[in-house]
Amino acid sequence: MVTSLPYCPMFKADDWLGTMMRFYLETYGCSLNAADSDMIVGRLHLLGARRVQQIDAADLIIINTCGVKEPTEDRIVYRLTELAALQRPVIVTGCLPKISFNRVVDAIPNFAAILGPQSIDTLGNIVERVVRGERGIVHLKSDLTSKLRFFEGPPDTVVCTVPICEGCLGSCTYCAVRLARSVLRSYTIEEIISVVRRAVHTGYREIRLTAQDTAAFGHDTGESLVELLTALDTIEGKHRFRLGMFNSNLIADSLDELLKVMRSDHFFKFFHMPLQSGSDAILRAMARRYTVDEWKHVVDTIRSMFPRATIATDIIVGFPGESDDDFDATLRVIRDVRPQVVNISKYGDRPGTKASRSRHKVATSVKKDRSRRLSQMVNEMILDEHRQWVGWSGPVLVTGPAPRGGTLCRDQYYNSIIVHDRLDPGLFVGVRITEAYRSYLLAAVTS
Repeated sequence: MVTSLPYCPMFKADDWLGTMMRFYLETYGCSLNAADSDMIVGRLHLLGARRVQQIDAADLIIINTCGVKEPTEDRIVYRLTELAALQRPVIVTGCLPKISFNRVVDAIPNFAAILGPQSIDTLGNIVERVVRGERGIVHLKSDLTSKLRFFEGPPDTVVCTVPICEGCLGSCTYCAVRLARSVLRSYTIEEIISVVRRAVHTGYREIRLTAQDTAAFGHDTGESLVELLTALDTIEGKHRFRLGMFNSNLIADSLDELLKVMRSDHFFKFFHMPLQSGSDAILRAMARRYTVDEWKHVVDTIRSMFPRATIATDIIVGFPGESDDDFDATLRVIRDVRPQVVNISKYGDRPGTKASRSRHKVATSVKKDRSRRLSQMVNEMILDEHRQWVGWSGPVLVTGPAPRGGTLCRDQYYNSIIVHDRLDPGLFVGVRITEAYRSYLLAAVTS
């Protein structure tokens, strides 16, 4: 387990903050945001600052925000109103300032600074200004330098998240994140390899490769995802990579090569590929760049190589214009394909998006009903899929304490497997699955 934070040898900590400044950091949103927070920590450690886990002990508060969904935005805005009452400087960063800037300012008018998600390098200078008493700083411009060089994995865990690119090549009509993270910016393979080598050497065993769309990696630099994974596979050690979400249209041409690389034991057989809707008409309205049949073909190709691979997908119900027939088409696709993970979201307007201006909104009651029906079907389907694992024996990676007791482990297919034994994170042990539940599998340790 990683118990201390590694420092990047390319930088020397500045002395002007010394041990005086203690910061508290809250993170909302996706794995890319979590990775950004790790880099924020790395950036501030280089200034001599120290992270604390209790807000009352902090000299500075940083809120790393998310703007994907309105409920998350509402929760963040409420939190900012609470923090506005504290007599401590607050820096707001992440995607939300670029999506709903006015709401952020209204929630915390006495903010110390507001930054965009690509301002981690500049954060050092801004923190210095804040500590010296300056307030009301706004910096939404993106840094030109790579923030990956500030990477520090989280302490007390064997799991870390490494971003490979940010921004995307899409123009989805419902998405506001592309307005915040803008055009595709890939890190170089050389830079990613350097970070991952350091992570493996430090003791991380599950390394999550993340992006808004991992399949977009390298389209702006002339490199490719296949080249990256091939290079990562040469790093020796008892670790496994989990490839993050990718869109089927960008992976189709290189899928065979990708799967060949992922036969290595270094890769979880886990594939997160959003569908969003089982209706081609709705996919066109969303500006998704694939058809249902094209998405299914990628799934079939994956399963021809890895029959028990975990297929994860995302569905939006109640997108503007979604008819009963469109929704029924989604039910049919999910029922036929039987993905092992289905993330279901009710459509909600996001500022600045084309879909938010549609005149064909679906009633809230209808969205709730469709979400309920799909969730019920998915829950029954996943439980049935899990029951087929009972009796399976094999090696698993121990990743840490399970949320509700026991120890969480992952097999090569990234199933959530819980054992009652207390095991050291980072170990590989043999288990036999004894019981199946909707959200996890229960197992006994065999070796």
